[in-house]
Amino acid sequence: MRRDDFGKDPVNLFAKSEEDFVKPMTYEEALAYIHGLYWTGKKNGLEKTRELLSLCGNPEEKLSFLHIAGTNGKGSTAMMLATILEEAGYRTGLYTSPYILRYNERIMVNRVPILDGELANLTERLSKAVEKMETPPSEFEFGTVLAMLYFKEKRCDVVVLETGLGGTFDSTNVIVRPLLSIISALGFDHTHLLGSSMTEIAAAKAGILKKGSRAIFYGENEEGERVIKERCERLALPLSMPDFKKLSLERAADEAMRQHFSYPPYQHLTLPLLGEYQRKNAALVLECVAALKELGFFIREEAVRKGLSKVSWQARMEILAKKPLVFVDGSHNPQGMQATVHALRECFPERKFVFLFAAMADKDVETMIDLFLPVAKKVYVTALSMPRAMRKEELFQLCEKALAKKEMLQKCELFLSETPKEAIKSVAKERDEIVVVIGSLYLAGEVKRAAIEERVFEKD
Repeated sequence: MRRDDFGKDPVNLFAKSEEDFVKPMTYEEALAYIHGLYWTGKKNGLEKTRELLSLCGNPEEKLSFLHIAGTNGKGSTAMMLATILEEAGYRTGLYTSPYILRYNERIMVNRVPILDGELANLTERLSKAVEKMETPPSEFEFGTVLAMLYFKEKRCDVVVLETGLGGTFDSTNVIVRPLLSIISALGFDHTHLLGSSMTEIAAAKAGILKKGSRAIFYGENEEGERVIKERCERLALPLSMPDFKKLSLERAADEAMRQHFSYPPYQHLTLPLLGEYQRKNAALVLECVAALKELGFFIREEAVRKGLSKVSWQARMEILAKKPLVFVDGSHNPQGMQATVHALRECFPERKFVFLFAAMADKDVETMIDLFLPVAKKVYVTALSMPRAMRKEELFQLCEKALAKKEMLQKCELFLSETPKEAIKSVAKERDEIVVVIGSLYLAGEVKRAAIEERVFEKD
């Protein structure tokens, strides 16, 4: 269960011929191969993932899973759970998406990302299995199988597995009987794929609920709760939900930007992730811990405390710099944006903020703008370098329109930046302000990468 045990006696799932060692796949070649995969099937399904797993000897059958679906908060929930389990002494795999800076971030054991060489080796081996398939898997399907192979070879005691999209047809849903099936906060996102009603969205997420498991649901969604309870009753699953009325805030943000709260039976907990929504995610995690203890996991209170206090999760009110104080946040839908704005108001009740904003064209951009503009004094609008991104000119016009509607044209300044790199250089000059990068996890990645490459905050 120690990190220095990693790599000892791995299970060799694929025999390699002498020729295979002549020129092994490089890390760069592995990434090119992974990103070059695409879905050529006619409908959503789990067939390709199951086929590829079968060709690999079904590594998922040797693993124990905590499966997490939801609209918002599932990544934070996954990381909290993984950190607590690591502190409790369990070798813990963690599979999340998307990544912020490097693909390796998606696949971790005890919060250590898969090494470049390990990723290249597994990709090369797994590509041999793909050659036997009539239809190749998608990038996400390939990554899911690769992660399960890795977790088996690392002999993980438990794997925290986050869905990519939805639940029913998500490639992670090939697992048969997770220990826990966890559904985080529900909201409207990916409606073109999951459905336009909350009933449809909740039903898609509830697809991870299976016989023999235990269900934990975030709640605070009457329609979604009805769908999930009905499925739990049909499958005879015990269902737990946190009681947020028992959450008590002690301090929204101390000097180190950590919040302090209590949730029975735990008093005076510390969490480096800010905002009420993260307290609620932590309460969901504590309900999961209680369920795991009932299943025989040995998790001391000290492991819970240390785990929560050590959580680090990129692009969730993450501090990028201190002068100016720059937060990077990946909120990309109305529910997430509302939660982030609430967190900002809670931590800095008398302040207004400078925003760096970009978004995907298929998101509810107008609602997101309406949510953050009331606490904005300046907005730097830019665009992401990808086809799905909304053009910066269109985004700028939507911000202008919203300001006019709210009669705020004289109270909030708008600026247009060609690229995220140009935008972060501009906001870095706002030395006495609080800056928030918001609108997309992809923007978070581009801004972080630009800040590192350009050494924008090197003197801070």
